[in-house]
This record gives sequence, C-alpha cells and structure tokens, in this order.
Amino acid sequence: MKRERDSPEKIPIIINKDPEFFEVFLPDRISHQLRVPPDFVKNFDGKIPEAVIVKDLSGRVWHVDIKQEKNGVFFKNGWNKIVNEKGLEFGQFLVFRYTRVSKSFTVRIFGKDACKVEEQDYTKPFIRVKDEFESDPVDLKPVPKVRRNSRKAC
Repeated sequence: MKRERDSPEKIPIIINKDPEFFEVFLPDRISHQLRVPPDFVKNFDGKIPEAVIVKDLSGRVWHVDIKQEKNGVFFKNGWNKIVNEKGLEFGQFLVFRYTRVSKSFTVRIFGKDACKVEEQDYTKPFIRVKDEFESDPVDLKPVPKVRRNSRKAC
C-alpha cells in the first residue's frame, strides 16, 4: 500500500511593488548630497517631488529636498542631517524604498558585515507626519535615556 505524503502548506507570498535602490556610503562622495540613480527617477512618474520624507526603521523622520540638476536628481537639503544623525560610516550599505502615495522613502542600513544595523536612539524625539489618508497624527513620545547603537540583526 502506497502512502501519500502530506503536501506542504501553501504559504502566501507577499510581493511589495514599491521600488527600491541602494547606495554604498562613501563619505567623500555622498555625505552632502545623494544622487538618485537615473533609472530609478522613472518611478517619480515624470513628476519629481520638490521634497520627500525619509524614515528609518525606528520611526525617525527627516524632510529632504530633491533637486534636479543637469547631471542628475539629488537628495540635497536634509540629507546631511541624516548622515550626521545616523552616524553613517564608510562602506555601509543603504537601501531606499519609495512609497509613491506618501512620497516617502524608508531607509534600511546594513553594516560592512552585511547585517542590518539597528541603530535606535530613543533620546531624540520622534516626528510623526500625517499621511493624506490618515486622521490626525498621534504624538509619539520616546522612552527617555535609553540608547541602543549598532545592534546587528544577523
């Protein structure tokens, strides 16, 4: 008598269609401005926003101006603040995911060891931005005097 094996459960695959690009942090090249890859610019649907919101995984938010120049599209004013506040280091790998609806980017940072850096600084306030589909924003208060730096997710 032949015994049939149980078929494995089908696990739904969730595909996120938000476009992404990456950049390796080289301080001499991108500490004052970040060039958006030319092939990525098409994701703006022909309308390059004047400003975007950049969020990290801990919920911190920065406002960054975008400028189109003859040699490309760049994150300008506000980018340097991200570099300084996140303490970006040579060789870190940055992954940017663009959400069209909110005109925002989420940035994930990976160390030279290829593991995600979970730098969270709870001594700095969170800024909550109201999306057009949300009701009034909720005030988020940080837990005082707790600092976690460069924990690795691997």
